[in-house]
Amino acid sequence: MLLGASAVAWAQQGPETIGVATAVQGVVSVMHAGSPVPAPLAVRQSFFSGDIIETGGRSKAKALFQDDTMLAVGPQARVEIAEYLHAPDQHVRRMTVKLVHGTVRVLVGRAFAGLGSTFVIQTGTANIIANTAYCVVWSNEQGTGVANIGTGGAVSFVAGGRLVMLEPGFYAIAQAGKPPGVPETMKGKAPSAATHAIAETEVKDDIGSSMNELADREIEEELRACPPGSPPGGICPRAAPPAALPPTTPPAVTSGAVRR
Repeated sequence: MLLGASAVAWAQQGPETIGVATAVQGVVSVMHAGSPVPAPLAVRQSFFSGDIIETGGRSKAKALFQDDTMLAVGPQARVEIAEYLHAPDQHVRRMTVKLVHGTVRVLVGRAFAGLGSTFVIQTGTANIIANTAYCVVWSNEQGTGVANIGTGGAVSFVAGGRLVMLEPGFYAIAQAGKPPGVPETMKGKAPSAATHAIAETEVKDDIGSSMNELADREIEEELRACPPGSPPGGICPRAAPPAALPPTTPPAVTSGAVRR
């Protein structure tokens, strides 16, 4: 009976929100785990672990997750949030993004030192590990490419049994089933595939104001949680409020990323 009651309570609560859509351009859909059909994605809509995001031609989307990781999805892409764990009290973040095809841009600006913490993008033939970095990944039938577009933080690119490290300003491409090529600089001679992937994952936020609202709501919840006897006006010991987002997501200091 207790197990049954727990199951009913969990079903009523529903899955845990892990992030929110901050921009939607064109035709973008999301399919939640257990749902038979996708639904249109809207700004401010919540994401859950297991969600699949799909964009049409000339369509883009952008999401901000609880650990402050930013994910932008380019046109004609299919992306699955395969795994997400954020336990700030244990300093753990574990996230796996499956890029079936298309392009994504990720800004992973916060380092988590807890055991098992990692951020991975999986394509059909490669793994990209970016624990603190700013990078763009593109994948198609021909293979996978990665460009480190930040100014700090290396990206690990694993394919065909080989690992290469991409320092800021470098890219590498792995043909399907083969290891990555030697990393090359993007200064003045980046291939069209890299420049195209960077351009089509440039997405401006649509909800600077709504993120301010989310921050205000979080502050209000903290104020309501003040212990009895706190000074008037809700002044009580609490964590600093989250910074509200400007119209464009800024790069994280720890990643050394620069806006492009």
